Order: sequence, then C-alpha cells, then structure tokens
Amino acid sequence: MVIRIAIVSSLFGALLFSASMAVAGCSIHNDTKYSFTVTSGNTSNQSVGAHTQTSIAAGKIVGKSKEGKTIGGFCKDGDRLEIEEEQGVPILMHK
Repeated sequence: MVIRIAIVSSLFGALLFSASMAVAGCSIHNDTKYSFTVTSGNTSNQSVGAHTQTSIAAGKIVGKSKEGKTIGGFCKDGDRLEIEEEQGVPILMHK
C-alpha cells in the first residue's frame, strides 16, 4: 500500500511539473514569408519558420531573417504573439 501511494505521488508530481513546463514560454505564430532566428530570454538560435506556429522562451525578443528583416519585442510566460507583415515590414504584436 505504501509503495502504491509513493508511485501515485511521484506520477502526480511529474504531471504537475510537465504541465507547468508546457505553459512556460510564449506561443508565436509567424504569418509572413520570412523565417526568423530568434533570441529570447536566455535562449538563442530559436527558429520561427515562415507560416508556422511554435513556442519560444519568455523575455526580450530579438529576431532576424536571412533577408535582413528584423523583429523585436517582449513576452511573458503564456503570452500569444503574432508576426504579420505590413507594407513589407514584419511586425511582432500580442494577440
């Protein structure tokens, strides 16, 4: 009985930890034809491909495409961001 309780407690703890890790970071949707290499928080070289949805580390955001286009901003854990293009300029905005 004690072993069963220990196993259930361990599984519950692991589930809570993984759920909190899934929320950490920002969801970002790139609605442009450009792929960006992004540095955010303490994480560099994150890839945000053209017309994709992904997550990046929370914090200050600096991104650059191979075409020389740039984005910048800030996000907190759980934020949802969108990269859109207006008159040839990519813009990072909160959803």
